[in-house]
Amino acid sequence: MGHNDHIDDQPDLPLEAGTHDRLGFQPDDDWLERAEPELRHAAMRAWFLSRYWDPANETPYNGREGGYQYIHGGPYDADEELQGRFGHLFDDEEIREVVDDVESDGILEWAPIHTEPDYDADFEFEANKRSDPYEFLEQRLNEVDALAAAQVDLQRQPLLRQLLYSSLIAALEAYLADTMSYWVAVDKKVFRRFVSSCEEFKARKLTLSQIFERMDALEDDVERYLQQLVWHRLDKVVPLLADSLNIGRPEIGELMKHILIRHDIVHRGGKTKDGDGVKIANDNLGELRGHVVAFADEIEAMLLKRFPIVDPSNVDDVLDI
Repeated sequence: MGHNDHIDDQPDLPLEAGTHDRLGFQPDDDWLERAEPELRHAAMRAWFLSRYWDPANETPYNGREGGYQYIHGGPYDADEELQGRFGHLFDDEEIREVVDDVESDGILEWAPIHTEPDYDADFEFEANKRSDPYEFLEQRLNEVDALAAAQVDLQRQPLLRQLLYSSLIAALEAYLADTMSYWVAVDKKVFRRFVSSCEEFKARKLTLSQIFERMDALEDDVERYLQQLVWHRLDKVVPLLADSLNIGRPEIGELMKHILIRHDIVHRGGKTKDGDGVKIANDNLGELRGHVVAFADEIEAMLLKRFPIVDPSNVDDVLDI
């Protein structure tokens, strides 16, 4: 699942390549030893990226304590983990190619994709009312506004603005994830369109005897996919959101410019590829905030038209037309 920035196209793995469970993709060693090098590479990559992701996705950060606080374990090293799992099957050079692949965006320390033991708790949101995603977005934006207005000495202002800038993108990600999770959970037609639109699910090959087994596990698979998806990849997320909810596709061009800046803040320590510091002014924060609100407002308007509220006293009483 595209749960990190490494989501380049990869060859489709055949069904016999392995199995998927709550812990991620588990390749079959016998198949691996017989597979072509390109498929071996893809399977090892899938194994790693279904278990580890960029700590920026979920890991708490505390600059005074030295950076990310790996409360779920870690940081993990890609070479060490891949060698530990596949070192008995392949030589160092072949495994190193996979390591270089997953580290190609500059992530050298990895956090676990936390699915146990509070996997179900992560999706408690799904039982809540339809207005929650937008209300949570507003709450987070208000928190960003309050911090932006706080009195901070000049030396620390650049870092604070960078963090707030990244927080605005994170708030948008949460809004998109919460919105999709809610509608997939409460509307079977949305759920079906999601499975039909998602490339990962469309690409899975099943034998006739496996159909009912896969159907039984499909809801869990979708929840896990949504949990791990990289929601700031708007070029991937917006088409999936629009197709699943049967709404239009908001323009993403301006937001993507900000997301590229966020990438330098998060993955390059606040510096550009040339080593220059990323400068965020209050005007930049205001501009990004405006784009986030406009983007969410456009989605909300389309959702209200697509799923009109029948009973104004009950925002969960909706009609799927």
